Amino acid sequence: METEVTTTDQATGQEPQQESQSDSNVDYKALYLDEVNNSKKLRKRSQDAEAKVTEFTTAQETNKVKQMKEQEQFQELSEELQKKLDSTLPYREKWEAHETAQREKYLSKLPKADREKFANENLQVLEYMTDKLNDLEEAATQVKHSPGQARNVNQQLAWERGSNAFEKLSEEELKNNWEAVSSQYKNRIK
Repeated sequence: METEVTTTDQATGQEPQQESQSDSNVDYKALYLDEVNNSKKLRKRSQDAEAKVTEFTTAQETNKVKQMKEQEQFQELSEELQKKLDSTLPYREKWEAHETAQREKYLSKLPKADREKFANENLQVLEYMTDKLNDLEEAATQVKHSPGQARNVNQQLAWERGSNAFEKLSEEELKNNWEAVSSQYKNRIK
């Protein structure tokens, strides 16, 4: 008796096969081994698919947890930064008051005509300008050397007072009057 067996391999997507077999020529052992191998392939594919799905879902959950943690950290970070900002506001107000006072101090040293012009300048620029202005004023008020006028000498050098007195000079006298000592020593040697 001949029977037709139609099988469909759903996992591989193969088209149905038709076989004519007779009961006497059927190799049941080979058919059994083919079914076992096919079953193993399908089981392996199923296990791989399940592992991928599990891996994907755990990855999604992990990412969701990370995002939630990051959001909480952002919230904590925001709170921390707000605390720092609140603690620095009084110092900012003090600094602004100090800067305004310094600006007014430097501007008051400038001529009235220049005050408005330099009112928006940087504090360091104002300080530099007032220092330079003060230096110029001091230089103008200092007495300049007049030719023919005698020097104002408070002390007569010790070695000018006598012979071999050069050796008796103190270190302080040498340091303070080094130029005069060296020039007079040179003149004496000549």
